[in-house]
Amino acid sequence: MKITPEIIKELECLLDMRKKSGEEIWEDGTELEFKIAGTFAADKFIVIKRKEARVESNPDPNLKGHHAT
Repeated sequence: MKITPEIIKELECLLDMRKKSGEEIWEDGTELEFKIAGTFAADKFIVIKRKEARVESNPDPNLKGHHAT
């Protein structure tokens, strides 16, 4: 399937989502992540998710587990 200018225009209109106050949910320039999902070949949907910044974690080495292994 080719993404035509008509499809792009329709997607832009559909993705112009706003809160009840009229404030944009996704501002122009928001980094998005696209995935495809679905069970069957003809049953697909597109997942659009805002890219989250990766947060590095440095756990305290002095912490001990609560449960005995």
